[in-house]
Amino acid sequence: MPLPAYVRERAKDPNDPLRRRAEREGLTLVRREIVPSTRRAHEAAEFGRARGKLGPIHAALLRRYWSEGQDLYALQTLRGAAEDAGLDPDELQRAIEDGTYRPAVEDGVREALELGIHAVPTFVFDGRLAVQGAQELPVFRSVMERLGARPIADRDDPT
Repeated sequence: MPLPAYVRERAKDPNDPLRRRAEREGLTLVRREIVPSTRRAHEAAEFGRARGKLGPIHAALLRRYWSEGQDLYALQTLRGAAEDAGLDPDELQRAIEDGTYRPAVEDGVREALELGIHAVPTFVFDGRLAVQGAQELPVFRSVMERLGARPIADRDDPT
């Protein structure tokens, strides 16, 4: 699906907040003209979760998408992410082709819609507060404080 015109224009802005944040953090951010379907990537993540490797495959998928501009629907991308995460790419491909994790993904999408979540990413804290979209660290700190967490500077040093 092509990006909406307003998103394409915002991405050209040298002051685009997402681009500036990536530069500040020393990250490579590849912008593209399409929004790929992420359903297969979500199935790949569920495959990784079932094998205790959700974190590694998630990191590999994010890097391939944001830093390398790869298509998250392409089996080649997903197979590479599986390899990066220490998973069997052939087993991953069979699971995707067989639809093994499709019901889990569909259940997650249905639950998100029932909760009113329409943005990726969305972070839900303590089942009470949600942060939608790519936000700056102060937004997350504010949410944690609203939930009763003490600021990091106020915590005892564990060392």
